[in-house]
Amino acid sequence: MIGVTGANGYVGGRIIAHLRARGIDAIALVRRPPPSDALARRYELGEPLEDSLLDGIETGSMALLEGLHARGGQTLLVSSLSAFEGTRSQYGRAKLELERAVLERDGMVVRPGLVFGAGAGGLFGAMVRALSTRALTPMIGGGSQRLFVAHDEHLSELVAALISGRAETAGPIFAAHEVPTTLRAIAEQIARSGGHRLVVIPLPPALVALGLRSAEIAGIPLPFRSDSLRSLSHPIGLDQVSSLARSQIAFPALEPELWLS
Repeated sequence: MIGVTGANGYVGGRIIAHLRARGIDAIALVRRPPPSDALARRYELGEPLEDSLLDGIETGSMALLEGLHARGGQTLLVSSLSAFEGTRSQYGRAKLELERAVLERDGMVVRPGLVFGAGAGGLFGAMVRALSTRALTPMIGGGSQRLFVAHDEHLSELVAALISGRAETAGPIFAAHEVPTTLRAIAEQIARSGGHRLVVIPLPPALVALGLRSAEIAGIPLPFRSDSLRSLSHPIGLDQVSSLARSQIAFPALEPELWLS
């Protein structure tokens, strides 16, 4: 039996749906279990684990690492390409520490890029909503930031292969298309799919960073954080990408037929 944290979110939701479609018993570990899901169990970060929460669960995610390890279970962590040696972001450093803890306990780690798919959430979903109906858009540094993309169905299949023993890993697995793209190229494809040409207003990264930090100090909530800007502006080096483990799952490039619903 498999436990999936974050199952109400975009990536976690796609993964648990994929596992269940493959006939794998997958339990959603969520803050508010929906009445429609009889297999869901309540779980919230920071709260003590109930004795019954991990009953029957063999593979989970980082939040349940200690409890699973104590029971002889195994953890699979869906991390991020923001996690790498020398990362400048707090998010990346936190993910890297989680990866180390998982691997020390014989767990598995996958590092996806920017996850996309039909009806996507996350950053890609936000870009689709913002760019599908308008051509003019501001972009930090003109959108030159390097990104790797990961199709959600292929990411879910990789997770299924790992937990079912059809794939093996000796370290973090690269889970994205092998050829990088840019934020601007992604935005241009989204705009073209909406029938218009993208017009970019370049924003100076230093000025944007100053504005984001000022808003955070003032307690103004924003959908984008200064730490996210650090992740975007200082991506993983290509030499580190090439050193990551690979699986037999070949991730496709960003193509409209893979994300247009």
